[in-house]
Parts: sequence; structure tokens; C-alpha cells
Amino acid sequence: MLKYWLLLHSIPGIGPATFRKLLLVFGEPQNVFSATRKELTNIGVKEKLASSILTPPPLEHINKLLAELERRQIKIITMYDSGYPERFNLKLLKHIKNPPPIIYVQGRLDYLKAIAIIGTTHPSLRGEQKAFRFAFELAKQGFTIVSGYAKGIDTQAHLGAIKGSGKTIIVLPMGILNFKVHSELYPVIGTLFSQSIILSEFFPTAKWTTAQALLRNRITAGLANAVLVVEPGNKGGTISTVRWAKQQNKTSFIVPPINTDKGKEIWRMGAIKVNTTQEIIKLM
Repeated sequence: MLKYWLLLHSIPGIGPATFRKLLLVFGEPQNVFSATRKELTNIGVKEKLASSILTPPPLEHINKLLAELERRQIKIITMYDSGYPERFNLKLLKHIKNPPPIIYVQGRLDYLKAIAIIGTTHPSLRGEQKAFRFAFELAKQGFTIVSGYAKGIDTQAHLGAIKGSGKTIIVLPMGILNFKVHSELYPVIGTLFSQSIILSEFFPTAKWTTAQALLRNRITAGLANAVLVVEPGNKGGTISTVRWAKQQNKTSFIVPPINTDKGKEIWRMGAIKVNTTQEIIKLM
């Protein structure tokens, strides 16, 4: 039953690896809550986490949350769902390290090819224009644009995809019920939800954290066939996403000029320099 998936997901300290381990041992989420402390600690669950599992939040709260997700037409996808992940076009996630056991999705996952566009949260005007242009042109060529919904390059990538009459996947670093439309996207709010797939692996009410933002990057890379870097800063998660892409055997591209230490590192990791959309399409 979905309520027990959410109940287990609501317990702090249960990340994707622990969640999957509990399912491997106990089979179904509801069985986890019937386990004894000894059964939990015997498989490596720490005492503090075992105590949290043995004293879970009231199911009444979970039932209200389920009703709210249904009201907003947010789907809950679990690793036990028939056809997961192929049924929801998440087959690329199947092969990533530490795949999410549960995902919350608003919108229809019906894309065929995707490219992630990522970069600094503090871009120059020229960087913003490049991210928008690449997203716009790639969307016109049938690519879905994936990004992490950070300010700066990510937001321009989402905007470019929508303006290009394409689709974009917004991979959130927080719970899906905390999604708020960035001011930069107000001009396209009329079509934002029909052209976007909003996705999160975090508990629906979870707030943003740095750790979640970094964890989110493996999903951003995992959903795409390739990654395009525009203006990487020396701070932020751009290089993290490129590392995940490399681990997943995905091609990474980078738009010159490469002026930062992180940008040079990304290039040394094998990212291919590109200046046009046509170059990307030819190399994919």
C-alpha cells in the first residue's frame, strides 16, 4: 500500500540505499514497521534510526499527504510498480548508482531523447543567453531539456525549452510540494505545467538542502542522454553532475570560453567543446 511507502520515506535518515536494503530484507514497506529492534540492527540499521522506524509518524498525516498529492495530480512511482522504470520512461535511471526507490512526478514522462543543460547559479548575461539559445534550438529538434531548477543557467534552460515549444524535466532538490515557480518563468506560466515534467525523489514536504542538491545531480544526469555545460562556476554542483554523467558513460559537452578552474577540470574530464546545436546533434 502506498501509505506505507510514504510512511517509510518520511523517516529522517532513510536514504535510497537504506530504503532498498529494508525492502530487500523485509519485502514490503509495511513489513518494516512490524520488525523488531534486533531484526533492524542485525542488518546494519543504527539504533537511532531503528527507534525512529519503531515509532513512526501517525498514518493520519500520511493519508492527508496522499490526498494532497492526488489533488495535485502528482503520481507516486515505486520500484515495485509494474514496468518500473521503463513504464514511466525512466529506464535510464535503472543503471545509475543508487537509483531512487520512490519518485514523485507531475506531468507525463513521454520523451524519447533528452539532454541536460547545467551551469552556474550566477551566470553572465551572455551565459544566460547561451543556455536559453541551446535549450530553445535543441527543443526545436525534438530534445527534452533536463535541468535541476537552480537559479541561473538551469532556469534559462527550462525557459528556452518551453519557448522552443518543447518539453523540459525539472529535477527538484526538495520535495515536490515545495515547488515554486521562479520569477523568470512567469512569462510562460500559461504553458509551464503542460510542457514540464516536475520530478523529485525526496519526501514531498522536504525542504532544500545542499546534500539533496548534490544527490539530485545523479538523477539529472541519469535522465539525459548527454550533458551540456554552460558557464560552470567554481562553486555549485555542475561538476558533480558531469562526474555522474561520466560514471554513467554519458557524453558531456562544454560551451567555450572556459574561464574557471572547474570549467577547465570538466574539459580535462573529457567534455567536448561545442559552439552550436548542430555540433551536439552530430556528435550524439
